[in-house]
Parts: sequence; structure tokens; C-alpha cells
Amino acid sequence: MKNYSAKELIQMFWKSVILILVLAVLGGGAMGYRAKKQQHTTYSASQEIVISHNLNENQSSDDGQDSITNADMNMMPTYAAIAENEAISETAHKMLPKSIKKHYSVKDVNDSVKAVAHQQSLVLTIKAKAGSAKAAVEIANATAKAVKKDLPKLQPGAGTVTLLAKPTTKSVTSETLPHAKKYAMVGAAMGGLIGIVISFVVITLKDLVKKRK
Repeated sequence: MKNYSAKELIQMFWKSVILILVLAVLGGGAMGYRAKKQQHTTYSASQEIVISHNLNENQSSDDGQDSITNADMNMMPTYAAIAENEAISETAHKMLPKSIKKHYSVKDVNDSVKAVAHQQSLVLTIKAKAGSAKAAVEIANATAKAVKKDLPKLQPGAGTVTLLAKPTTKSVTSETLPHAKKYAMVGAAMGGLIGIVISFVVITLKDLVKKRK
């Protein structure tokens, strides 16, 4: 390899740095802009319900009450599966406000709902994801009401369904994807890497040309 003077090395260094920085900025900007154009926000709302049998006077003993409670807890995964069933979504869809119903089909409602059973608990959490906070709230609440209405006929002998506090648009969480910052960082890294490769190739070619001379 040809020996370079200190001045030449400094010039090559700064040219390489500038090239790397320019390509990093261009790569980061391009990827960030692309991510921004593709971004969409999903809103999530949760409605909790309790499903249990009333412990009446005929079940006054502790053993009797415990067995009923345990039976109810063991049924929670089944109740969760029923809540996610399309039969429930059909009823929920009918309960939606017209402004929401016209934008969401029964399948859309069904796809947006997930029911979560908790260990050693009689509480079932119904989560709904939608394109707006209001839609997420309405779908979650309508699904809970549909479970209360249809569960007795879908699962004879099931416990009583009690709806807890209704979700509001203030309690809704949101997630925006893809993450523009992450895409920008990846783009900057790729641009910088390309800049390093180009700098290395240019320096190598220059060296070969000077050797031939």
C-alpha cells in the first residue's frame, strides 16, 4: 500500500467522515419518513366481569362454598373461550352504536376481542382493540354485555355475570406502529455502514491507481 502524507490522511479521514454522516442522515431520514407514512395507532380497552354462583343459604358450609368457588374458577378458561366465540361477537355487534357498527363487521369485532382468565380468580378481562378509543370502549363493553346475555344458553349452569366498571376513553391505552425512531436508527446505521464501505472502496481504488502510475 502506498505511503500517504499526514495531510493526505487527514483529508481522506474527513472526506470519509462527511460521507458516512451524510449517508447516515439520508438513510435515517428515508427510513423514518417511510415509517411515518405507514404508521397506524391501535387503541385497547378492557372490561372486567365477574362470573360466579350465588352462595345462598343452602350452601352455608365452608366446604360447600369452597367447592362452588373452585368450580367457578376452573370454568374461567371455558368462559374466556366462549367470550371469544363468534356467537358472542354477533350479539355484541347488534349492541354497538350505529356510528361504530357501520365501520365494524361481526368478524372485525371477533378479531378485535381477546378474553383473559386469571389464575385463582373469578374475574374475566375482556380486551378489545380498534382504530379509535371510542370503538375499543364500545366493543369491549358490548362483548361483556353479550357474555352476560348469552352465557346461560351457551353454557347451561354457568354462574351469574356481573359487569365491573365500564372502561372510558381516558382509560384506553394506545400503540403506534411501526416505531419511526427505531426505523430512523436502523436507517442511519445502514447509511453509515454503506458510507464506511464506499470510503474503503474509494481509498483502495485510489491506492491501486497510484501504484500503476
